[in-house]
Amino acid sequence: MTLKHDLPTTIARYYRGARTVHIERLAHFTPGDFLYYKPMYDFDDELARRTPGVRRVTFAHVFSCVLRRRYEVLELAEPFTPSALPQNLALALASRLSAIGGKTPTRFVTYAIENADLSAKIARKFRVPGSLITPIVSNLVYFCYSRFDRIAFGTAAAEHNYKALLGTRRFNRSRPAHTLIWGLPASQLTASRTRPQRLLFLGALDDRKGILQLMDAWDAVSRLVPQATLTILGKGKYASRVEQWAEQRDEVSLIVNPSRETIGEELLAGKALFLLSQPSALWKEQIGLPILEGLETGLEIVASTETGVAGWLADNGHQVLDPDCDTKTVALAIERALSSSRTPAEVAGDLPNVDGRFAADCWLFESHTLARN
Repeated sequence: MTLKHDLPTTIARYYRGARTVHIERLAHFTPGDFLYYKPMYDFDDELARRTPGVRRVTFAHVFSCVLRRRYEVLELAEPFTPSALPQNLALALASRLSAIGGKTPTRFVTYAIENADLSAKIARKFRVPGSLITPIVSNLVYFCYSRFDRIAFGTAAAEHNYKALLGTRRFNRSRPAHTLIWGLPASQLTASRTRPQRLLFLGALDDRKGILQLMDAWDAVSRLVPQATLTILGKGKYASRVEQWAEQRDEVSLIVNPSRETIGEELLAGKALFLLSQPSALWKEQIGLPILEGLETGLEIVASTETGVAGWLADNGHQVLDPDCDTKTVALAIERALSSSRTPAEVAGDLPNVDGRFAADCWLFESHTLARN
């Protein structure tokens, strides 16, 4: 028997860039296909092959799926993401074309955590007056935004960003429905002992994540906290430079391109995590996966105001710094984190009972799930 796809029959997610954590989360998400355009630097090919429904596809394939209404619901990258905007515009157009004749188009949903000022960043990058760029970007984003059925905001900063660009009237229209569900992990630690004064850096060894600022401040940290140790986990353009620097310090270790298992073990052995995200032309730290994984395992966090959860971190006893603060300020913040009297269980106790990303996925696909049952 040949199955006809006159009407869509299922759901899918389309990610332009896929990471290992995206595949890991599928076990907790509403079942559906996972389509991705390209793997990111930490992508586990073997895990992807073992996971049902995971496929690498071309954008033409996704465009065709929307045009033919292959799926009832499709999760896309949020419309505020600069690199995703061209594809989202094309898919919004495909959605409109597929509705010709009164047909029901594929419904779009998204999880939004972009907290960069998109118009300002484009204006700076191309040296164009913001007064010229803002209305253009606003209308392009709104064209995509208005085609979404639901948007779950993972940070208040992201929600504010959309409202500021689109304006209150357009933001508050009945479509899309939107809600704020903080993108924080659930508390899992119930009992834990005090850990050694060990700082972790987990992330790309490049200009964006603050590894250079950490290296500049570390000797001062060692004087302030003589028992402190540092473990660096990651890879990137500064790997050789970091390796040479670490070799000169007995208390510093480097693990290049660590496995997910190794990362998990190291997180459970640390006291604090450092991720001093830096501003760049078209990128701003949305949340920071290392921050989420650090919180989940009860680590004190040293972060910058660039992350979308900066306010939450500051309100819950973590160290939040300006990204361009001086070396002394960085060292003192690390000292406070390593010297905190809180246990890992107490740190994780501030987290919600339900993982925010899982709760957001449930809400995004809620109407589809109810309709099926």
